[in-house]
Amino acid sequence: MSLIIDVKTREEYYMNHIKGALNIPVWDLEFYLDFLDGKEVKVYCGPRAKRSRMAVDFLQEKGIDAEEIPVAELDSYTWAGSPMVTAINYLSVKPGHEEEFEEKVEDLCEKTMDKEGFIGTKVFRTTNISFGGGMIPGEYEEIAVKPTEYVMLTYWKDRQSHEQFHDLEEIMQGFREIMPHICITPHEVFADIIH
Repeated sequence: MSLIIDVKTREEYYMNHIKGALNIPVWDLEFYLDFLDGKEVKVYCGPRAKRSRMAVDFLQEKGIDAEEIPVAELDSYTWAGSPMVTAINYLSVKPGHEEEFEEKVEDLCEKTMDKEGFIGTKVFRTTNISFGGGMIPGEYEEIAVKPTEYVMLTYWKDRQSHEQFHDLEEIMQGFREIMPHICITPHEVFADIIH
């Protein structure tokens, strides 16, 4: 029996995957070579199949017995998944407050982990401006983002779970502890994951 691997991102997998498939994003396969060694592996991603082709090429180069599930055969499998809602917070932190802010965010994330409907989080700290991505002409130079900006993503089974989370006193207290470190009014938006 072959091991079926979905090589999409964790978020894409959560929303739609072949029932019983493991999720190893294509860019993480290098960390699973010992686990995959000696197994027959079938991989898939979606209708464009770019990532599954990349995965097969990579795994075969590493000596793993891997093949792609053809797109035309994907509908013959049983699929599973659940909706996912993403809440995105944009936060700007006072200079010199970054370390304490990050500790408070870590505390808040820990308080969030066991809440009804919560299914994950990611927190990003911006570092410097991307010339290429920003289409900025001229020679690259490192320009720091000031004040330091953070993006906090939280993943939820539905919007109702997210809204009820904000009604919890311990969570509101966590947000109140973050606020003295903020220098620009934060805002939060909901987002649908497309890819």
